[in-house]
Amino acid sequence: MDTIGIALGAECIIAGLLAIFVLAKPLVAGNSKPDTLMYIKLKGHIKSKEAIEILTNLNRKGGRGLRAWGCILIALGIFVALSNMSEYYQMIYIVAFAPLLLVIPVLQTWMYASRKLR
Repeated sequence: MDTIGIALGAECIIAGLLAIFVLAKPLVAGNSKPDTLMYIKLKGHIKSKEAIEILTNLNRKGGRGLRAWGCILIALGIFVALSNMSEYYQMIYIVAFAPLLLVIPVLQTWMYASRKLR
């Protein structure tokens, strides 16, 4: 364990915890309002009640994906914090940008929504 590993591990753990408890929890629980832009897009094609239901399901799917990737990020952070990163200095740059993994569930949900709404 070294200072670099602990700092990078803490970064990943904090980003994972924020993703799970701040972003994903309201999405999965259904406490967030549907996205306004998607609602406008759906309003012309589908009845209002159906549009809200579709958007709520999309939010739940995105929240579950975000929660899963947040857990992966926490596991990565624990591994990095307990390892000796000074021996693997090439990995420091990769691990420093690991919180960008949270973009993956956003892209997955966007692609699912674009397929579902055609």
